[in-house]
Amino acid sequence: MGDRAMAEIKTMQGSLYVYTHWGGTSLPENARRAISIAESRWGDTPYALRIIVDQLTKEGRDQETGFGLMLTPNAEDSYNSDMPSVVIDLQEQTLTILRYGEKTTIAFQELLQ
Repeated sequence: MGDRAMAEIKTMQGSLYVYTHWGGTSLPENARRAISIAESRWGDTPYALRIIVDQLTKEGRDQETGFGLMLTPNAEDSYNSDMPSVVIDLQEQTLTILRYGEKTTIAFQELLQ
Protein backbone atom coordinates (compact mmCIF):
# COMPACT_ATOMS: atom_id res chain seq x y z
CA MET A 1 0.00 0.00 0.00
CA GLY A 2 2.74 2.46 0.93
CA ASP A 3 2.63 5.97 2.33
CA ARG A 4 2.25 7.83 -0.95
CA ALA A 5 2.36 11.56 -1.56
CA MET A 6 3.54 14.04 -4.14
CA ALA A 7 5.31 17.37 -4.14
CA GLU A 8 4.68 19.83 -6.94
CA ILE A 9 7.55 22.24 -7.45
CA LYS A 10 6.36 25.24 -9.47
CA THR A 11 8.67 27.35 -11.63
CA MET A 12 8.05 29.96 -14.34
CA GLN A 13 8.64 27.23 -16.94
CA GLY A 14 6.14 24.78 -15.43
CA SER A 15 6.05 22.22 -12.65
CA LEU A 16 8.10 19.22 -11.65
CA TYR A 17 6.39 16.55 -9.55
CA VAL A 18 8.28 14.44 -7.01
CA TYR A 19 6.46 11.25 -6.01
CA THR A 20 7.27 9.35 -2.84
CA HIS A 21 5.91 5.87 -2.27
CA TRP A 22 6.97 5.49 1.37
CA GLY A 23 7.50 9.04 2.70
CA GLY A 24 4.08 10.68 2.49
CA THR A 25 3.64 11.34 6.18
CA SER A 26 7.00 13.06 6.44
CA LEU A 27 6.77 14.95 3.13
CA PRO A 28 5.62 18.29 4.61
CA GLU A 29 8.50 18.35 7.10
CA ASN A 30 10.96 17.14 4.45
CA ALA A 31 9.78 19.94 2.14
CA ARG A 32 10.31 22.53 4.89
CA ARG A 33 13.82 21.24 5.46
CA ALA A 34 14.62 21.13 1.72
CA ILE A 35 13.46 24.72 1.22
CA SER A 36 15.56 25.89 4.17
CA ILE A 37 18.65 24.11 2.83
CA ALA A 38 18.09 25.80 -0.55
CA GLU A 39 17.81 29.28 1.01
CA SER A 40 20.98 30.66 -0.58
CA ARG A 41 19.58 29.74 -4.03
CA TRP A 42 15.92 30.77 -3.70
CA GLY A 43 16.48 33.39 -6.42
CA ASP A 44 18.25 30.93 -8.76
CA THR A 45 15.56 28.51 -9.93
CA PRO A 46 17.76 25.81 -11.55
CA TYR A 47 19.91 25.48 -8.43
CA ALA A 48 17.00 25.77 -5.97
CA LEU A 49 15.09 23.12 -7.91
CA ARG A 50 18.06 20.74 -7.90
CA ILE A 51 18.73 21.22 -4.18
CA ILE A 52 15.07 20.68 -3.25
CA VAL A 53 14.71 17.55 -5.41
CA ASP A 54 18.00 16.23 -4.05
CA GLN A 55 16.82 16.71 -0.47
CA LEU A 56 13.34 15.26 -1.07
CA THR A 57 14.73 12.10 -2.66
CA LYS A 58 17.91 11.59 -0.63
CA GLU A 59 16.53 8.53 1.18
CA GLY A 60 16.14 6.82 -2.19
CA ARG A 61 19.57 7.41 -3.62
CA ASP A 62 20.89 4.37 -5.44
CA GLN A 63 17.48 2.65 -5.04
CA GLU A 64 15.40 1.41 -7.93
CA THR A 65 12.04 2.23 -6.30
CA GLY A 66 10.57 4.61 -3.77
CA PHE A 67 10.65 7.93 -5.65
CA GLY A 68 9.71 9.20 -9.08
CA LEU A 69 9.94 12.45 -11.05
CA MET A 70 7.21 13.56 -13.44
CA LEU A 71 6.37 16.55 -15.59
CA THR A 72 2.71 15.55 -15.48
CA PRO A 73 1.39 13.49 -12.57
CA ASN A 74 -0.21 10.14 -13.31
CA ALA A 75 -3.93 10.01 -12.56
CA GLU A 76 -3.37 7.21 -10.04
CA ASP A 77 -0.81 9.34 -8.19
CA SER A 78 -2.79 12.58 -8.15
CA TYR A 79 -3.53 14.41 -4.94
CA ASN A 80 -6.33 13.06 -2.81
CA SER A 81 -7.55 14.00 0.63
CA ASP A 82 -6.01 10.93 2.25
CA MET A 83 -2.37 11.74 1.55
CA PRO A 84 -0.35 14.77 2.55
CA SER A 85 0.97 16.67 -0.43
CA VAL A 86 2.89 19.87 -0.88
CA VAL A 87 3.25 22.62 -3.45
CA ILE A 88 6.60 24.40 -3.43
CA ASP A 89 6.26 27.60 -5.46
CA LEU A 90 9.71 28.93 -6.31
CA GLN A 91 8.34 32.12 -7.89
CA GLU A 92 6.00 33.10 -5.06
CA GLN A 93 8.39 31.59 -2.49
CA THR A 94 5.63 29.75 -0.68
CA LEU A 95 5.07 26.24 0.61
CA THR A 96 1.49 24.99 0.58
CA ILE A 97 0.64 21.88 2.56
CA LEU A 98 -2.47 20.00 1.44
CA ARG A 99 -3.45 17.53 4.14
CA TYR A 100 -6.77 15.82 4.74
CA GLY A 101 -8.79 18.54 3.03
CA GLU A 102 -6.94 21.40 4.75
CA LYS A 103 -4.66 23.85 2.98
CA THR A 104 -1.90 25.81 4.74
CA THR A 105 0.39 28.25 2.92
CA ILE A 106 3.65 29.43 4.47
CA ALA A 107 6.15 31.95 3.08
CA PHE A 108 9.67 30.56 2.65
CA GLN A 109 11.00 33.28 4.98
CA GLU A 110 8.73 32.01 7.79
CA LEU A 111 10.34 28.58 7.53
CA LEU A 112 13.63 30.03 8.76
CA GLN A 113 12.17 31.30 12.04
